[in-house]
Amino acid sequence: MINKVFDRIKRISLIQKLNQYSWMPVIWWSILVSILPLVFSLIQIPIVWRVGLLFMLVNPLVSYHLGRLIEHRRLNHYWLLFLPGIFCIIILLKYAKYNLLFGLIYLIFEIFGLMDKHVYNQKG
Repeated sequence: MINKVFDRIKRISLIQKLNQYSWMPVIWWSILVSILPLVFSLIQIPIVWRVGLLFMLVNPLVSYHLGRLIEHRRLNHYWLLFLPGIFCIIILLKYAKYNLLFGLIYLIFEIFGLMDKHVYNQKG
């Protein structure tokens, strides 16, 4: 059922045109990270679980993946700022200001993903 919905979404001509750009996965993942806290609050998941699951488990994994994706697709390193920027905007609108620190943490995880294979590959 969910696959049918995703297939229908993928067939929309605007989505097909957007997906031709190499930077679109960064935007899709960032949209997912920004929507999930709102969905969790709509289905009334307690704040402790929301912060624990999303902010400390899911989002760092997604941000690490985005760092690797930016490296793999050879995108400009300015794309590293997109996910933390979107996340911080959502935090300013809905959550406590101390959660802005997670934006910095996600940037660090993206940099770790970017450096993944390059830490010990120094030529000397």
